[in-house]
Amino acid sequence: MDHAMEKSRLREFIEHESGALLSTLRTYLWRAGLAGRGEPLDVAAQDLLNELIAEALAHEDRFDPTRPPRAWLLGIAANLIKRRQTDLARRDRREPLLRDLAAAMQDDMDDGELFDRVAALTALDIQQDAAADLLASVAPADAQVLRLALLNGLDGDSLAHELGISPGAARVRLHRAIQRLRAAYHAQEEDNDA
Repeated sequence: MDHAMEKSRLREFIEHESGALLSTLRTYLWRAGLAGRGEPLDVAAQDLLNELIAEALAHEDRFDPTRPPRAWLLGIAANLIKRRQTDLARRDRREPLLRDLAAAMQDDMDDGELFDRVAALTALDIQQDAAADLLASVAPADAQVLRLALLNGLDGDSLAHELGISPGAARVRLHRAIQRLRAAYHAQEEDNDA
């Protein structure tokens, strides 16, 4: 079978079986947990089908005519879904900026209590010593990041620029500093209760 006939067979299959492929892709998206993530399942499936067709046609020279076209196409679809899951996982793991945490902190009193205390301490000049004491409970590098983010209101690119690092590294550093501050605060509270 020559190369032109292989391409023709693949294109014909895509044309005639797109409805069945779309149905299968809906199931794949549902099972992968990608349904209902900001768009209706039908829209997500249609987007995936379009991406699948574009990917398949871009790499149709890799199509083995001895294999069923459906299996080859669904293999591509599975890879595309894995890519989407990886992208979502990365986004979900992205360290939030302080301005993004405000709404989430309202539901979480333990974490919110810590941030409210730091914010309250910075709002009143007479309590600057208390803020300094709280920041003294963490390493100097953490205190620097927290001071820049919480006391000076820097976030994102501004924090990264001030620290001389990338925005991603700044978010990670800030998140870790907040975690260590939280642990130090809770340890301090336990000591006060004892």
